[in-house]
Amino acid sequence: MNNYNNLDTSKLKYVIYCRKSSEDEDRQIQSLDTQLRELKEHAERNKLNIIETVCESKSAFKVGRGGFDNMMNLIKSGKADAVLVIRANRISRNPIDAGYVISLMDEKKLLYIRTPNSTCYTCSSTDKMMIAFELMISKKDSDDKSDMVKEGQKTKALKGLTHGIAPLGFINDKSGEKGNKKWLVDELRLKSIKTLFDMFLTGTYSAGKLYKYAVNELKLNTVKRKKVGGALIAPSRIYEILEDPIYAGFFFQGGKRYELDKNLPRLINEEQHNKVRMILSSKFIPRFQTHKTVYSGFIKSEEGDYMGPDIKCQLICDCKNKFAYRSKTHCPKCGKEIAELENPKYLSYVHYYDVKKKKVHKKYKSINEKIITSELVRFVDENLTFSQAFADWSKKYIAELNNREINDSVFKKQKETYDKGEFESKKARLREMLRDEQTTNEEYNTDLDALNKIYKITIDNNGGVDWFSKMNEIVDLTLSAKEILENGTVQAKRNILSRLGSNIVWNEKNLSIYNDKSINRLVEDIKGIKIKNPMFEPKNYVANEGLKEKTEPLNSVYSMMLQWLDEVRTCFSTN
Repeated sequence: MNNYNNLDTSKLKYVIYCRKSSEDEDRQIQSLDTQLRELKEHAERNKLNIIETVCESKSAFKVGRGGFDNMMNLIKSGKADAVLVIRANRISRNPIDAGYVISLMDEKKLLYIRTPNSTCYTCSSTDKMMIAFELMISKKDSDDKSDMVKEGQKTKALKGLTHGIAPLGFINDKSGEKGNKKWLVDELRLKSIKTLFDMFLTGTYSAGKLYKYAVNELKLNTVKRKKVGGALIAPSRIYEILEDPIYAGFFFQGGKRYELDKNLPRLINEEQHNKVRMILSSKFIPRFQTHKTVYSGFIKSEEGDYMGPDIKCQLICDCKNKFAYRSKTHCPKCGKEIAELENPKYLSYVHYYDVKKKKVHKKYKSINEKIITSELVRFVDENLTFSQAFADWSKKYIAELNNREINDSVFKKQKETYDKGEFESKKARLREMLRDEQTTNEEYNTDLDALNKIYKITIDNNGGVDWFSKMNEIVDLTLSAKEILENGTVQAKRNILSRLGSNIVWNEKNLSIYNDKSINRLVEDIKGIKIKNPMFEPKNYVANEGLKEKTEPLNSVYSMMLQWLDEVRTCFSTN
């Protein structure tokens, strides 16, 4: 145990801190009851003065733990000056909370961090360094686990399954190998859900009526789990079922579309899924309850000012009265409760306006969100939608370019090694000439500057970024952008806009769309292709098999596409 200014650790005022997260990071950590028992036994054996006990079940990966904040306030106020914890990494797994702990140790308010295994920390500079190092390792461990989880989720999505609990109608197969577990079909529930879709697609059932049928006739309940489940579904679950594209055979994750495992059944097709969404948007309350909008931050005025969203939510009652429903529970005209309406029609309008003009009471014109989406979809459909065959062809050529560059780099490395040796030899010769007075200081410096410039040029030419991944990402966008802009969630649409590097300008007359330089280059080159070949449509074009540059000349379409690929590769490599 470290000794710091003859500190008598038995007379300190301790806070017992126990924490366990429900997340994967804590699978090997003792339960709160076990931690508390061990710490209390340790305190009794060593006759420690315990002034408070704090226990919480929350991840320390992010800031915002009530128990931790309470403990820090006790220490900051002087009511406590020491912490007793099962392991130091229970205190923090993020840099902000860790910095708070070190700061209180710097201020001599937190004098001691004690664990039962004799790994303890005082306010000495060495101990502060050690506790900072342990908390940093804890943070690194959490980051590594987070990265592994994300990679695992992506791998699972590529296999056709979402992560987490399977949606109603499917069951997680716990018998499979970890990381390779599949879904089983819950025949009874899936049959009931199929019945609900068939009924809803007739257009004669509201979500409320569907819920009553599901509960009273089908007795549809949730899967019984260890602590929850087994009860009849809630009304909100009807909306979740109807809106979930998984029953149509696909899903979105991280802004990308994935196809459901081909071995799992589809209850409806994609066209029927879109019809369900259309019926929901026109007749029933939207699922979103927050004011998160698609184009906030992406659209600006002609002067570059912020365009804010104006959101209006209205309801048409059974009595045909239309009113804003957000703060109401009953129709202001007929008095009927909103939840009991037979055929309510919910309307949602989002307009964007120049906030600066509104603040100074200037006249302004707003633009409807649906118009922006329509223009973006048209832009993407005309310029950035490829057929699968054409996208595959592009990726194949990108891979060939990458392989050529790798082969070229071997020669370049050899040449660089030779050039560097030659430069060093010439510098050594210059030094010898200066030493032997065969050249003056001025001549030596001039010659040395010339050599350094040549060497610097050689180094500068070795820069560049991962153009191979970036170009493949652009091609992937051509396959998914339109679908997500039309049918994706708000966040999925915002992810697409970010990946496109989109900036939208509204001058109160026309809407202009500006994208990342590489995207703009592709759009301009496709326009050039269409001028030469008016029949060309990337979304319909079927590419030739392979790249046959040596045996048969490529037509104008492929020549232009090869030019774009070469130009964008050069653009990325020189940025």
